[in-house]
Amino acid sequence: MSDSQKLIIRLPEVLPEHGPILFPAKHLLIIDEKRALTLKSVEGDICGLTTAKNKITAITNAVHEVCAYGFSQNHPAMLVGSNVVMHNLVYYSAPTCLYTLQRLLIKKGVSPSYVKTIRVEHCSFQEITLTFCLQFESAKQARTLLKRLKRYAGIVLKSPRSQSEKASKKIGFAGSGDSESWYINKTDHRSTLFYIKDRNQAGKYSSFESPEVAKKIYTLGQSLLRIEITLNSNYLVANGLDDPQAWRGTKGKEICEREFNWLRKLLKVDVDYRVNKPQKRHMEGLGEREQSVLDWYLKGKPVNRHPKFQSGEWKKSPIKRRIQDRLRIDIDIPWKEHCRMAIPGLSDLLSLDRLVVPPAELLDHCHVLSTVKRKNRELKELAKAEIAAAEAKLAMQARAKGKRGIARRAAASADSSVLEVILAALREKGVELCFSMGAGNGDGTTADISDLMG
Repeated sequence: MSDSQKLIIRLPEVLPEHGPILFPAKHLLIIDEKRALTLKSVEGDICGLTTAKNKITAITNAVHEVCAYGFSQNHPAMLVGSNVVMHNLVYYSAPTCLYTLQRLLIKKGVSPSYVKTIRVEHCSFQEITLTFCLQFESAKQARTLLKRLKRYAGIVLKSPRSQSEKASKKIGFAGSGDSESWYINKTDHRSTLFYIKDRNQAGKYSSFESPEVAKKIYTLGQSLLRIEITLNSNYLVANGLDDPQAWRGTKGKEICEREFNWLRKLLKVDVDYRVNKPQKRHMEGLGEREQSVLDWYLKGKPVNRHPKFQSGEWKKSPIKRRIQDRLRIDIDIPWKEHCRMAIPGLSDLLSLDRLVVPPAELLDHCHVLSTVKRKNRELKELAKAEIAAAEAKLAMQARAKGKRGIARRAAASADSSVLEVILAALREKGVELCFSMGAGNGDGTTADISDLMG
């Protein structure tokens, strides 16, 4: 499954039979010195089957009515308790969010008949982070590859027009030593991160049934190179990937393979760059001009200054392609860097054939298909039971006091919304109301007036 993602659940229409509904929300009022007020929805916390706190935000329309909920979640932590060992199962995060929202709404007193109308088809992804955990023979091999890949990518992604660059502008890094990670900045509507998760990091959620299980999980994690590819909202919508159904079954697997192959192509892993200087026998089949250019290049001279190249010709010359096809040498990369950055066997090292297969005794603590399906069933049964309990309670109240009394009490509850009362009072005082999503700056004051999700 993807490590984390953002999605929206748009609320279906409220029908008369559902009765008055007060949707839980958390708002912030910002009043500036001109007595203008801005209403902003702010985040609350929501949990799945663990105590991991995921973010939920009530989204309001132009008349400050709640019309949707936005989720920012770490799905493995939400269901399993950690994301150290995981597979990409994107679709399943949609029902997970659906069931957790249903439980929240029932807890806050929303009509169970309405809660049952919210379905997966009301969900849409806003951002998806695919996480590929590639397993290696040892922690040392994984750590070494992580460091070598950073240097390799910095050279391969460098523009051939600016060989004087010390490092590619597309490459960044954070941390140092064993906690180092590096990333490729936004490219083709995607961002990519490389790192190793070998310990319980400060500020990161993880929960295991025993220290022994935690040790086994993190020991396995030490030999996993983690590659995260984040797909932004524009990319998802343009490719029809905002719909959860697009990620279901074999379709989802094919999308993950396609995104990973995009990264392989970006890094040119199938080129298998040459490490050793070519010998004379390796040059058989090259023409006189190619051999002249290659000799010039191997001596460390700038190819664009070769006497047989006209200005700018070398950038698109077929000579480059013939040398690369024959000798696995990219003459856009200076030979001194070429032989040092090359990673022999990179095509095999950066392959989906290396996706982690956790041992059977650790499956309950890993984000894999069998575990995720079982955990979602547990969450679904909890939601169904809570909805049924709410229905039974309403039925009992109706029998005891009559439907008319219940309707009057529900209407009174809705009329006493904290938000509605305060907004009405502000209007009476002549305060201008500006219902925007942004928070103001300057000397304004803020007040958290509703924390119904707390």
